[in-house]
Amino acid sequence: MIKDDKQRVIGKLTSINSDKFTVELLNQSINFAINGFEDIYQYAQINGYVILPYQDFYIVAEIFGVRERDSDIKWQGEKEQILNKSNSVKYLDINPIGTIEKRKFKYGVSIFPTLYTDVLYIKKEELDIIFEYNDDISPIEDTDNSTALKLLEIGTSTIFPDYKVKVNINDFFGAHSAILGNTGSGKSCTISSMIQTLFNKDNYSAVGASFIFFDVNGEYHKAFSQLKNEDIDVKYFSINEKKNHESFEYKKKITKNIEYGDFKLPHWFLNIDEWALLLQASERTQLPILRSALGFSQNMDDMTRNHIYASNILYVYENWESAVSKRQRIISLIDKAKFTDIDVAGYNAMYGNMTAENEAKFKTSVKKYINFDTFNAPKYSNDLFEFSKFGDNIDEAILYEEFHGNKQIRDYCSSLITRYKSLKDREEFNFLSQNNVDFNKDLFLDDLLGVEGNKKKTQVTLIDLNSVEDEVVEVISCVITRMIFERLKNIPERNSFPINLVLEEAHRYISEHKSSNFGEANKIFERVAKEGRKYGLFLMVSSQRPSELSKTVLSQCSNFIIHRIQNPDDLNHIRQMTPHISSNILYRLPSIPTQHALVFGSSVQIPALFKVNNANPLPNSANSDIVKHWFIPKNVFAE
Repeated sequence: MIKDDKQRVIGKLTSINSDKFTVELLNQSINFAINGFEDIYQYAQINGYVILPYQDFYIVAEIFGVRERDSDIKWQGEKEQILNKSNSVKYLDINPIGTIEKRKFKYGVSIFPTLYTDVLYIKKEELDIIFEYNDDISPIEDTDNSTALKLLEIGTSTIFPDYKVKVNINDFFGAHSAILGNTGSGKSCTISSMIQTLFNKDNYSAVGASFIFFDVNGEYHKAFSQLKNEDIDVKYFSINEKKNHESFEYKKKITKNIEYGDFKLPHWFLNIDEWALLLQASERTQLPILRSALGFSQNMDDMTRNHIYASNILYVYENWESAVSKRQRIISLIDKAKFTDIDVAGYNAMYGNMTAENEAKFKTSVKKYINFDTFNAPKYSNDLFEFSKFGDNIDEAILYEEFHGNKQIRDYCSSLITRYKSLKDREEFNFLSQNNVDFNKDLFLDDLLGVEGNKKKTQVTLIDLNSVEDEVVEVISCVITRMIFERLKNIPERNSFPINLVLEEAHRYISEHKSSNFGEANKIFERVAKEGRKYGLFLMVSSQRPSELSKTVLSQCSNFIIHRIQNPDDLNHIRQMTPHISSNILYRLPSIPTQHALVFGSSVQIPALFKVNNANPLPNSANSDIVKHWFIPKNVFAE
């Protein structure tokens, strides 16, 4: 105990539980203030701190309750009652949260104090240690006084306004994190403010950073339109059109650090599970047909193709009932297969049969193309094929299945066929379906990740998904995440190229509900949540409905920034996912004001309620000014 500890004692510990201590205060004034060596200290402020000396370290505790018990002195009249309050017994309810030892703060308490331990008000030097006040940069070796950021300032403490709340960059951006809160509580402003602050550092800026935004509300272009750091660049992708600086109208001119691109996603980049997501294929009946159709769409030699078409021709002739449809289908298949030696001469268009001689000749010419013993269906290998012709491949897969005796498969696959035809004709899927020029997958990912040769060209990639439906968002987010994950798994030096995926409105495509149309493709997020840290792929999950998020993804988040949340289901979900955080902290969530948040996790010394730094410029997410747009002159529309 340092020599001045006795002079700043405010009370004694009178009750000890595993998660709660009770402090009986000394007979101080009713203002709960004391004159210290350097300042006047308010020592009974909710969410403030006190310290308890124990052996050669301090236990830090947070105040969550202040109460009193009246003294036994009888009083007469209102004036005497007020005066006698100075004689009442006052208590603090405190929660132990960490220790200070050798000028280092450590979250968590494993050793508890004894009864009647002194309780002290906290001084500036201890707050400096808790908030890591003077330790936010580190020197870079082999450079001329250059530095790197260790801590990122994200806001100001609401309890101690002279202190900045900071997150450890390695622990925050090198792990999964969740930014949660009701709509309008400030989630996108928090994300914008943090990344703007990160990129404000010049001279050894964060040039190696890679942030990829799935921007489902089209908010972040504005937030990054005024970056002043010439070392930092942004790549903006829009769906089915290429925009430019003139496409946006802001009060300030957009800086030249934004490059624009038209987002394309070649359909052959999708794996089987992602095709199932795209076409909403059921697992038992439609998925096998889809798998065969994808195999038929590519990697087919002449022998394989001839076998498939000949099998289909034979099946149609022997099983279809309508004579006219049968003849038309057989001729169509012969033309597609380019069979020049199969003849349907003598076919009776009324009865759908041939003379015995013509039938024997016909079947012989067909069967010579069929290899019943040696045939192996081709496998899908993500090679170029035409989306517009994929319907024929689905039909071929159905016919081939019918040839093997599954007579009801066409009925079972009717919704699959309808879904494909719908997507083929829908303009919002042109980014996917209208690609007929081969794409190099590595160059595609390089462009997305801002890599050009051996240089890091861009640090922020915005994929604007504001104009598309949820089904498009689902497909794009799953495919891009899976491709990046596979890329990082195969780089020579593991963890040398960290990437942060910012998942806006994540509940729309990382769902916990089994009734949604997600299937296996959606599990890529759960896999990244569990394994991504090993390879340098990290999720920043932003959502207004945490109860609808995948529990697996949320449970793997090491850091949380939580804005106002009032829905009981969402509050209970957070409590279940964060058992290491005390209920006293989580009880604050419904009353947090806008632009304020609670941060806790591995990246901060201590859970802290803070006011988020202003984002400049703000993302395009402002609330509507109802009064301004309602009360206008008649017959005048204010845009």
